[in-house]
Amino acid sequence: MMMKKNGMAWTIILSLMMASVAGCLGADEEEEIEQKTINIAGSSTVFPVASAWGQAYSDANSDYTVTVAGGGSGAGASKVCSTDTDSVHIGDMSRDWKTSEADAGEDGFTFECLNSDITVTQLIVAIDGLSVVVKKGGAADDCITSMGGLSMAQLRWIYTDWTESELEADGLVMSSITPNNDDDGVREWGDLSDSGACADIEIKLWGADSDSGTYEYFGEQVFCKNCFAGKEGYEAEGFDTARGYQNSADDNQIVNGITGDEYAVGYFGYAYYEENANTLSVSDIANNDTHGVQDAGGAVTPEASTVADGSYAPLSRYIYMNVNNNDWDLVRKFIEYGYSDAGMDHVVDVGYVALPQAMIDEMVARIG
Repeated sequence: MMMKKNGMAWTIILSLMMASVAGCLGADEEEEIEQKTINIAGSSTVFPVASAWGQAYSDANSDYTVTVAGGGSGAGASKVCSTDTDSVHIGDMSRDWKTSEADAGEDGFTFECLNSDITVTQLIVAIDGLSVVVKKGGAADDCITSMGGLSMAQLRWIYTDWTESELEADGLVMSSITPNNDDDGVREWGDLSDSGACADIEIKLWGADSDSGTYEYFGEQVFCKNCFAGKEGYEAEGFDTARGYQNSADDNQIVNGITGDEYAVGYFGYAYYEENANTLSVSDIANNDTHGVQDAGGAVTPEASTVADGSYAPLSRYIYMNVNNNDWDLVRKFIEYGYSDAGMDHVVDVGYVALPQAMIDEMVARIG
């Protein structure tokens, strides 16, 4: 009789164990089904913000995975508009939409993709101060420091493919921009100043590639905007590729190029300067399109306060995330996290300026 009872007891225990195992398997299957992935791609400038938000959100929500890829603003625009396998839920951009990519809606923040029936909502996520950088302690750093920075006119002379006579015809005062020009046809650091700190060595150029919103923003601000945009009736102006303008969609590659050449100058978002401040120096910028820094009335350093109040002009800008409007059920809570106090703390931590509360309220209203 006892054996029967024991046998029955073991049967019950075995049944409970099997049910428990089955329950665990069922839970695993359910968890796998409920796992959600948010895909983001685009601007390398927005990448640090998207990565910080994605990591924090995934850590707090085990059922979410956030993948973030670069590729430039052009990739962000095309992939958020795509209906193919390369599509993403959120496209990062450090510039506004082009008319060749999407039509703007009446509200100014909804865009209709031209290559698909997808609509997207544009959201400002941070404020950036595009930064002009050189190798810390190098020859270019010594030269710029001795001058007190660079003017917008001097940046144009450094990067443009226009001749000096063309620049002068457009209103630039070359005697102020390059007061020590030796007229040898080579654009050298020594042309900018007669200071012994500025060597008669050619200026090497680094920057973003043409798929990058940073490339377009810098070009529109530094060059003749209509000329850079290729507007009909204006002579084209762009980066001087004949002098070896080296470019990349990967800001880390630009960092490596500049740190490897003390005569090089480059530009990218402020976050990448802050991340590499131990090896790079940032130039103060004078907002003057016609004269050199010594005649421009003072240059401004890019930092949180000057970017936020607009005094670091004209190289302050908004950076964006663009959400496929079909995907709000998936991404809404992630975006809401981005506009929380913690999300804005991440913006500051990676080197950008957090949005003022009124703008956060406006962006949250766009989420709906």
